[in-house]
Amino acid sequence: MPSHLSDIGFDFNTEEEFSDLAYQTYERGARLRVEQGVYLHWSPGEGVEVWGQLDHEENFIGLNPHFAGDSLMSVGLTARIERDEASMLDGAFHCWANPSGDDAELGDYPFVFDAPDFRLCDSVKLPSIVEAQIAAFAHELSVFESEEAYYASQSEEPKFAAESFIPSGLFTPEMEDVEPPQAHAILTGHVLNTALRINPVTKSEFLWAKVQTFSGVFDVVADPLIVSGAVVEGGIIHGSFWLSGRLRNTDGKMELDSLRRFFAA
Repeated sequence: MPSHLSDIGFDFNTEEEFSDLAYQTYERGARLRVEQGVYLHWSPGEGVEVWGQLDHEENFIGLNPHFAGDSLMSVGLTARIERDEASMLDGAFHCWANPSGDDAELGDYPFVFDAPDFRLCDSVKLPSIVEAQIAAFAHELSVFESEEAYYASQSEEPKFAAESFIPSGLFTPEMEDVEPPQAHAILTGHVLNTALRINPVTKSEFLWAKVQTFSGVFDVVADPLIVSGAVVEGGIIHGSFWLSGRLRNTDGKMELDSLRRFFAA
């Protein structure tokens, strides 16, 4: 069944398979201790990342997927978001894409992304302008060989531009605020690069594409079951997505790399 996990090749059908992934993450993941608990960071290859969560009593309390690609965009972080139904190690950032000058609170559009290492970023001061690598996990995905084919497919107004971004996690179709904001978006963009990747753990394929949309570049991943047609370089993709992002520090490395001192024993 398509899911965020199957978007990176964990095409599970049973609870036992999910439990086995949690166990492997517990056994193989690097431990990063924070005040609220412990992150388990497992990166088996091909950009696949799994972030497990433990409380202080070693109880498994969460697991989130991420995809580590080479996309990078400037964002202005303006707020941290914590949700009542989530674990104490979950969280998200509200931000602006392509912030104007040195103003983190003004950019081309606002959006929200979930951060699998949220508590490792507690020292980041807000508001601030940072670089982030953001993966877009497809809920549904349409592909087109060219802009002409894409525009021809739209029969109703208003039509989406070939590079467009709608922060659907912030507003309902009736333009009412979503509370709390969600890490969801509808985006359209040009495919800069693409490949079928193989999850090193399950040996299952998943689609990856580096996509240029309005004011940002995202790593798009998708379960092949939800993709109709062939994704090609120079083509257009359009779909709805969940956004998972990680911050880079001033040295160009992920925040995780500067926090090795928090490794749990």
